[in-house]
Amino acid sequence: MGLIILNKLLMILLFLSILNVGKEFGSFLWNMFGKDNPERFILSSRGVFILGVSISYILLSIFNGITL
Repeated sequence: MGLIILNKLLMILLFLSILNVGKEFGSFLWNMFGKDNPERFILSSRGVFILGVSISYILLSIFNGITL
């Protein structure tokens, strides 16, 4: 029972990580191509940390799988 709940939580975490990476990538593309005069794209240190954790979790899930 506990492993089933943990696997579902890990799937939700993977989905949220994919959404976070997509949000930052979309924001970057909008800043580069969607504006008439592009500005410098700045991420806070917290944003960089969360993006790095999201990317590493996605890569870890791809190579190792999600199941325990």
